[in-house]
Amino acid sequence: MKLFSVNLTLGILCCLSSSLIQAPAQSANQLTPVPIQAVTIDDSFWSPKRKIWQEVTIPDCFDKFEKDRGGALNNFDRVRDGETDGHAGPPWYDGLIYEMIRGAADFLAAQPDAALEKRIDGYIARIAAAQDKDPDGYLNTWTELQHPDQRWGLNGGNDGYQHEMYNVGALCEAAVHYYQATGKTSLLKVAVKLANYTCDQVGPAPKFELIPNHAIVEEAFGNLYLFFREHSELKRAMPVTVDEQRYLDLAQYWVEARGHERKDQKSFGAYNQDHQPVFEQQTIEGHAVRAALLAAGVTALAGINGRDDYRAAAIRLWENMNGKKTYVTGGIGATAEGEAFGNNYVLPNDGYLETCGAVAAGFFDRNLNLLTGDARYVDALERELYNGALAGVSLAGNSYTYVNPLQAANGNSRWAWNGCPCCPPMFLKLMGALPGYIYAQDKTGIYVNLFVGSQAKIQFAGQTVRLKQTTDYPWNGDVKITIESAKAGEFDLHLRIPGWCQGPTSPDDLYQASNRPLNGAAHLKINGKPVALVELVHGYATLHRRWQSGDVVQLTLDMPVQRVTANAQVAADNGRIALMRGPMVYCFEGADNGAAVQNLILPPGTEFTPEYRSNLLGGVTILRGMATGVFRTGKDQVNSESFNVTATPYYANANRGTCPMQVWMPENPGSIKPQRQE
Repeated sequence: MKLFSVNLTLGILCCLSSSLIQAPAQSANQLTPVPIQAVTIDDSFWSPKRKIWQEVTIPDCFDKFEKDRGGALNNFDRVRDGETDGHAGPPWYDGLIYEMIRGAADFLAAQPDAALEKRIDGYIARIAAAQDKDPDGYLNTWTELQHPDQRWGLNGGNDGYQHEMYNVGALCEAAVHYYQATGKTSLLKVAVKLANYTCDQVGPAPKFELIPNHAIVEEAFGNLYLFFREHSELKRAMPVTVDEQRYLDLAQYWVEARGHERKDQKSFGAYNQDHQPVFEQQTIEGHAVRAALLAAGVTALAGINGRDDYRAAAIRLWENMNGKKTYVTGGIGATAEGEAFGNNYVLPNDGYLETCGAVAAGFFDRNLNLLTGDARYVDALERELYNGALAGVSLAGNSYTYVNPLQAANGNSRWAWNGCPCCPPMFLKLMGALPGYIYAQDKTGIYVNLFVGSQAKIQFAGQTVRLKQTTDYPWNGDVKITIESAKAGEFDLHLRIPGWCQGPTSPDDLYQASNRPLNGAAHLKINGKPVALVELVHGYATLHRRWQSGDVVQLTLDMPVQRVTANAQVAADNGRIALMRGPMVYCFEGADNGAAVQNLILPPGTEFTPEYRSNLLGGVTILRGMATGVFRTGKDQVNSESFNVTATPYYANANRGTCPMQVWMPENPGSIKPQRQE
């Protein structure tokens, strides 16, 4: 089976045969992330974007939530004031406010902002005042204002719509992240009261046998368990007794009760991953965001409880998702119906690809890397960061996409706001967490997962190790890491070698990240001297030595333009190729190539040249080359012409007005239906 063209490297195909995907070795190390507060990003690609997101996107979203349909924040005030009718926005608006706080908190942890912190403190005071209205600590504004006798969707309520446990999970996430950013416990107290009430109400009989309609709370409760294990001194400051084991037990119940009959709740079916027990599910199904968030939770819980059934289920679902249901941009969710995954290999180029799906997949990827120590999961995370998720917010930072197709004959437009504005908060959660994704560690060494200009201060082996990373990635593959520490120390430095520059190798090596020599597409030097032979272990080049302060590691990754072909079973892409360079997926937009983008073909052998344009789309590397335009000039007449064409990074599409856009380009005229040339 032909899986890739001559220039295609591994780990970036939109869809791959499952028989080629191997589970990582069970001996792979579990990693600990280097936290946001220990990392400072100073990067020509990410720093300007993060500045826009903190100064423009976060205030823009909060402003719009405050005004939308009477104001999402006003829901809390109306509960505080004892009102019982009317609600601004859908039932999950509480959760979106909490997600905004979590995302903003991570930005605050990296870059303090007194005005933003004061604004969030004001929101928290209003949230706490609303909770104080209920003696049990229950808080879900839609239910309290609209149907106060239908908590948890009982007594004739609709648990599939009310999103109560989703809101609980988002609140717990926000509380932990806000404490980590500011040291303030005000929101944590609210979260603990509601978490305790949830534990009192929900779980195995005689409690209400319920699972979440929308996954998020599984991982949130697992992390709340870890938080209080690590911060036991905070228990005394909480308004209720904290027994963190209850949070872990309930999180595991929510995983293990799926696919089983429950006395208080009808099955959600495959839409909500309730069609089979989680440990029996062979494929990832249903609503793509919920499925990926559930899988991320299963992965996080596997890291806590050490159970093989959790670990195996997570890896199996990831392999199906990445092997048969993920687009080349990292997007997931092929169909608008149910915002769901399609069948294996069904990846239409005008598919749905909700921004939230790419973000949720990124969380899943990151958790699996921490669980296994395998770099293949960071390869997938990187694809989300630079393509599928990054496309979700405009370059100006104040307009957004809900869906991200790979082909839009009439253009993919951005909106200022949406009736369900769930994507901006999710986007901010992923990008706010970025500093904590760059580095990780285990007992033997330090891992460089992402190539982002930064400085890190890492507590390792009884000393403080400082790393400084300098790079112009993703536009070129030169990475320099300077090691500084108080004293000489012996440890492993693990550098991820991206899948896109590891091949071509035997297809049997695909995703296996087995031990093999570093090939000629990646080059390593230490203090200016080439490293002759480095073995890749789980996708990392491992350098073991006694490091001295001032040692410099240079990694150079070749970045040719690659013609990517899809698995032959992806019917939508038969006879088509996509262009990639490094981690970037490229597209052709009408703004550069005229309205008839769908008439262009890229014959085999067509070469493209990278060219950096500082004045285009915030500064991007474009690809310049020749294409053939095929046009219908009469009823049965077809004419072809050669054109100079420009490909731009997919993430920047729909920033120059609405115009045609296409990622997968045909290689021959037989793959298209030529349109008339106007």
